[in-house]
Amino acid sequence: MKVLYLYTEVMGYNLPIFECLVKNYGASVDVVHWDQNKKTPFMPSDSIHDVLFHPRSQFTPQGLLDFALKLQPDLVYTSGWQDKGYRLALQKLKSLGVPIVMGLDSQWNNSLRQQLGAKLIKYIYKKRYFTYAWVPGPLQYECASRLGFEHTEIISNLLSGNNAIFSLAADSLRQEKAQSYPRKFLYVGRLTESKGLDTLMAAFKKYRAMCPRPWSIVCIGNGPLEDRLRQQPGITVEPFSDQITLAQYAQRSGALILPSLYEPWGVVVHEFAMAGLPLLLSNKVGARSQFLVEGLNGYSFKAESPEDLATQMCKLSSIADSELIVMGGASHRLASVLSPEVSAASFMSVLGRESCV
Repeated sequence: MKVLYLYTEVMGYNLPIFECLVKNYGASVDVVHWDQNKKTPFMPSDSIHDVLFHPRSQFTPQGLLDFALKLQPDLVYTSGWQDKGYRLALQKLKSLGVPIVMGLDSQWNNSLRQQLGAKLIKYIYKKRYFTYAWVPGPLQYECASRLGFEHTEIISNLLSGNNAIFSLAADSLRQEKAQSYPRKFLYVGRLTESKGLDTLMAAFKKYRAMCPRPWSIVCIGNGPLEDRLRQQPGITVEPFSDQITLAQYAQRSGALILPSLYEPWGVVVHEFAMAGLPLLLSNKVGARSQFLVEGLNGYSFKAESPEDLATQMCKLSSIADSELIVMGGASHRLASVLSPEVSAASFMSVLGRESCV
């Protein structure tokens, strides 16, 4: 069994899925990935048995086609239609009967640009390059349907955090946090305007003025707003970190904040829900529909509204420690329905569908 990934930027949460494909299905996995103009410093290494990483910069479109034909994969994943250099190989492999699974994390917003793009994909790209759409949740399912994929051509559970690492942090709910609950909000992600950090900084000032016992904020990541964040009283900034380190931060934090202006999905939500953190998510976060139940394990707020975010921060940080522990437990249970094993099984399920055609 040979699996070919034609990917964009590999992240740490991808690795457990590759491992599951090898361990549970006897697959060998070749991953072509972007290695230039990256948004994060993460770089994969060839440390996983039967998983090989190939920098995208080493291939021309023809070179990639030659590589794919020599490899003769049984199943192909591609990160949408962003990389034009992948298309020659995708078109040839699909013509040879190899199932092509397109990852899709976009939400349908019915914009004119999206409507025009949907027609292009539905009537040209889909027939030429793609067999299935693989989506993380219901908002993306709608988008795949609008792009022309039938319900039998859409699979779920595209994105999963590393349960093995982050679930260990949830043990603190019964241990350290039960003794003294940490009074810290946690943000993890790119330090950019698109992540809503301008909103977060404005909201934090309002929150500190209106709440008698305000929490602090720890922001983890890299990006252009780092210096501005460091200048804000009560906010500390830590560098981009690996998943084990992130899980350790979760043990020392009281809740996750994700104020994104637009977050197609947000694997970070699954990771820190699995770690047992209550959640504060903007209404533009795609994973909110799956991992946040209003009042049960956190609250949502209107993106770009510092007033709404400040109110929700005050509401959550005013809750008794014992109730915050209950909320964290609810987050952990909601996150437990998804795992790298479930994600890998969903991907491999298309081979069963192919046999029924």
